[in-house]
Amino acid sequence: MAVLGDLLFYRGDRVGLGDVLRHQLEQLRNKVDALSDQLFAEKSDEEIAALIAGEQTIAPLVADFAGATAAVRETQVEVLDRFGLRHGSVRVAGLEATKTIPFTGDPNLWRLHPNYWSSNPPRGDVRGDKLVIGITVPADQADEAAQYIDRTIAQLPEYITKQRALLDDHNASLASQAMPSIKARRQRLGTASDLLKKLGG
Repeated sequence: MAVLGDLLFYRGDRVGLGDVLRHQLEQLRNKVDALSDQLFAEKSDEEIAALIAGEQTIAPLVADFAGATAAVRETQVEVLDRFGLRHGSVRVAGLEATKTIPFTGDPNLWRLHPNYWSSNPPRGDVRGDKLVIGITVPADQADEAAQYIDRTIAQLPEYITKQRALLDDHNASLASQAMPSIKARRQRLGTASDLLKKLGG
């Protein structure tokens, strides 16, 4: 029996969604400072804040479970020789069963755990805008393959829902979080303009 893909909602360095969101907020000042002087001349603080928020918004995962497609193909699998006639393993007829789930949102989110931890996170393979859940089993264990896939898919909504709650709050706060940096930048631009005038520029 072989499960397809890596652990979902998990990174080896234990970085989670909360870490990523905090880092993004810390970088807002740099984003504001990188904006052109011309933009500040043309737009209000509120318009700039909305622009920054739009650029930094992270799209949550939305999995289309109803649109998932299943596939089964024949293969060979290695199993332990239970009868002791050979040492090690033997190859037997097997089945590879998969279910492919289309999704929208940032695919990197499949690797980030929300403020929630499970000792047994689901596994899957992220392929572009699709998540593939799969397993390879001996042909006589087909029912176990179906149970594994159903059980794994049943775990996903809880993670996605918890992620979305964090993301909705974060995305909604981006404009207000950027505003102090925007006001500080506008003040610096005003000071620079005043100095230039004093210098006869």
